[in-house]
Amino acid sequence: MLRLDINILFTVINLIILYLLMKKFLFGRVHKILAAREADIRKQYEDADKTRADADALKASFSGQMQAIEDAKVKALADARSEGEAEKEKILAGAHAESDRIIAAAKQKAQAEADLEKQKAEAVITSMLDQAAKKAAAMPGDSALYDRFLNETAVSSGTGKAD
Repeated sequence: MLRLDINILFTVINLIILYLLMKKFLFGRVHKILAAREADIRKQYEDADKTRADADALKASFSGQMQAIEDAKVKALADARSEGEAEKEKILAGAHAESDRIIAAAKQKAQAEADLEKQKAEAVITSMLDQAAKKAAAMPGDSALYDRFLNETAVSSGTGKAD
């Protein structure tokens, strides 16, 4: 059977005292260090999660800003195109007006030159006819023929009367 010996009792008491001393001086410190390490790791995870959330928020913000910039770029290009088209139309309208003015001035000048040339030609023809009539009058002959010639030339030249 089992015999209880005093040595066993002292061994059990020694183990209990050793356990209590270890619990007070060793396990408490180890638990404290483990708890601090656990808290530090938990804090690092929380900081990482917070940093990730901040990064996601910044990414979303930058994405929104990039979309706004892209929209502004598209709008600016459309505005520039419409302004360019308006300026083109304005320049074309001015060019058409200027060309119409130049053409009208050229036609007017050509008509004036044509009228001047016509007047010069009429003056030369009238002068030639007058000289021919004077030569014919200087010849002995029919003065009625001379008068009739002068009347016809006066009527055809537009003066309506003979000299």
